[in-house]
Amino acid sequence: MKLGSQRHRYHRQRGAVGSVPEESPSLPELLQQLEGLQTRLQQLKTGVANLVQLQQLQAEAPSHDGEGASQEILRLQEATESFEIELASRVMSWQHLQEPFWQAVRFGGLGLVVGWFLAWLAYGR
Repeated sequence: MKLGSQRHRYHRQRGAVGSVPEESPSLPELLQQLEGLQTRLQQLKTGVANLVQLQQLQAEAPSHDGEGASQEILRLQEATESFEIELASRVMSWQHLQEPFWQAVRFGGLGLVVGWFLAWLAYGR
């Protein structure tokens, strides 16, 4: 949970004067988010179906005609690779890494300053 949201929740629970109420998203924004989720779900279903079909074709490849099956396998492999790349890019985005990164910078820097201060106390005097 983000520090700002913890602080905001604390003040809201305390009934602090001057706290800003949370804005709820408007109906058009919610509908747009829903459409985006539906599109992503459809892409996910298509990608999974392609993976299953690719696995079935690879298992049945020796019994099918060579040329048609190999072309279909290549097409499905390309679709699968693009699907995997898209999923990986959605999972690993700066937005998900932003908070841990800044926490590491903050606490790493704080640890460095405290370490210098303790070294100064131990060896400086």
